[in-house]
Amino acid sequence: MSKKQYDASKLQAFGNAAAGHDGVLSDPTGAVVVKPCTRAEIDFYESVNANHPDLLPHFPAYMGELALTSDQDAGKAAAESGSITTADGTVERLHGKKLDTDLHIVLENITHGFKQPNVLDLKLGKQLWDEKAKPEKRARLDEVANSTTSGSLGFRIAGMRTWKGGADTVPEVPSELKEYTESKGDDGYWVYNKMYGRKFSKEDITEGFEAYVLPQGRSLEQLARAQEILAFFLGEVKDIISVFEKKESRMYSASILLVYEGDVEEYAKTKKTLRSLSAEDEEGEDDDEDLPKLAAVKLIDFAHATWRDGEGSDENALRGMRSTADILKDLLATTNKELEAAEEQS
Repeated sequence: MSKKQYDASKLQAFGNAAAGHDGVLSDPTGAVVVKPCTRAEIDFYESVNANHPDLLPHFPAYMGELALTSDQDAGKAAAESGSITTADGTVERLHGKKLDTDLHIVLENITHGFKQPNVLDLKLGKQLWDEKAKPEKRARLDEVANSTTSGSLGFRIAGMRTWKGGADTVPEVPSELKEYTESKGDDGYWVYNKMYGRKFSKEDITEGFEAYVLPQGRSLEQLARAQEILAFFLGEVKDIISVFEKKESRMYSASILLVYEGDVEEYAKTKKTLRSLSAEDEEGEDDDEDLPKLAAVKLIDFAHATWRDGEGSDENALRGMRSTADILKDLLATTNKELEAAEEQS
């Protein structure tokens, strides 16, 4: 990995999140995100890096921690605390004056490398609280789970962000989605809020996935892209399941983040670029982080994650992963049939 400096004095608001808390920042390159976190989340990432190398491909790269004051702008606070240097896979922590600030974690930006990233956040688990949660919080989260697919499938759509075209061509939000969706006319996106995922039941949740990966009036190119993306997503989720079935962890309110290139022309261009590099047999290890991307799947959000030696695998989270895999499998089969029919007519 090439040596890079992340200048913490230039942090700015991060705009590609599909869900989660406010206050997420990014560096000017977009390669990293800096988000508020708990000490437990940092401890979990550090334990994964130290003791669970088989999990690393399924997590954002962890790059350290950072303290930022809530009453100062991010740039000023970060400037006082230095920068983060990543070299040969190791991290040099921030040095200098210790700030009395809120704790932040520095991670790889999963959407970096995409021109127009389409993002889907799936919150895992029927039980969404850990043992430290107060009774009133447990009751509130249990009510959410019991009234959504968190209870029936072990996951729910927590947020979604989809590219609909340039600012001049983005369509209006349909009336039935207006209470769940905001049209970002300035950048061509529709952003679906957390209530969007709560409207689905076990019987119609596939509609949410279709809205994410299969646009209405889809072209042959969009169908072909959806076929490839769904196959990739399914393979990655199966790999995650296989790894976590062997782990004794508990991850309450963690998420699976699915990302793919939303611009059809850029998707085709990226495929051509990656094929060309493969044909030339270029390893590209020094520049992997700078290559364009077609799709990515990662586990995120570990504020309530711990290891539970002797207690077996995390069936609460695994149930949501398995349900996700089942839906992706069925949707891929449907897409294959639709693509075959479209190719016959073309």
